[in-house]
Amino acid sequence: MSKTMMEYILEAKGRINEVDLDKAQELMQSGYRILDVREPGEYLAAAIPGAINIPRGVLEPAADLEYAGANPALRDHREDPWVVVCKSGGRAALATDILQQMGFSKVVNMVGGMDAWLAAGKETEMPSTENSTVVLKEPCVV
Repeated sequence: MSKTMMEYILEAKGRINEVDLDKAQELMQSGYRILDVREPGEYLAAAIPGAINIPRGVLEPAADLEYAGANPALRDHREDPWVVVCKSGGRAALATDILQQMGFSKVVNMVGGMDAWLAAGKETEMPSTENSTVVLKEPCVV
């Protein structure tokens, strides 16, 4: 029997820690880094100040310790605490689950994602393209 996207998200949510907007903001102010897993176009429209963007679709190679094209901004910061954000919380839940499986020990999903952040009138910035995506320099071949 096949699974739906929501089934995958609900399973992930059962294995991860989630925080509301206020707690997420408090964690960010205390030093948690922000990982935005939306697509580059979404990220470039408005982002939480200081967020780095690694789309959910390239998260695994970006974080992989053995992949030559990994993104050092993520790969080399496994012990750092992270708040993971997407549009509404689903992709971030999946990303948080994957990061935990890859050895990231301090990751939380922000419930409601950027939709909730924007609805609450919290601070955003128009990010530069500098941190907007992962460029895969090596093919993912086994």
